[in-house]
Amino acid sequence: MTLIFNKTVQGALKEIDTYQYQEFMVNEPNQPTPLGSIPNNYAESKWQIVEMLNQTYSQILKNKFDLYNWLYHHKEDEVAYFLNETGSNALNYSEFKIPSKFHLWLGSKGFIIGIEQEGRGFNAAKIDKEKIKENEGAAFEFYRNCKSTVFFDNPEEARIVYLVYLF
Repeated sequence: MTLIFNKTVQGALKEIDTYQYQEFMVNEPNQPTPLGSIPNNYAESKWQIVEMLNQTYSQILKNKFDLYNWLYHHKEDEVAYFLNETGSNALNYSEFKIPSKFHLWLGSKGFIIGIEQEGRGFNAAKIDKEKIKENEGAAFEFYRNCKSTVFFDNPEEARIVYLVYLF
């Protein structure tokens, strides 16, 4: 699958056969994060998503998702990589330096995770086309190479990055 610029959330919701939605607020709307400060619910929200996925899909998944896979184990864990790389980009480059919320849709054929930022969006299509890399992170490299689908709410003014994981 990988990076797709013309995908919509409505189409992805049908694709996974959605039956549940959960929203995780991370930051108050339009409030910058104090320099060097990350709210506790940022990490808590990521772990809640991982726990919900592991509990909901334990019969389907071969391996459990674990945020530590991104840091220590270097296992193939697209959920851990997506949450950490995309979250890190929002912490470093979004207008308010924090994701505003995480979205999670559960379905019978897969799930969708969305990471939303407030304020100015970014031109995802241009970043991908020109291979722009302003940091040492690997988010767009991950987006280009992952097995699941990554897409944006608006490729030229993106504020939400989505990962669609199908079984």
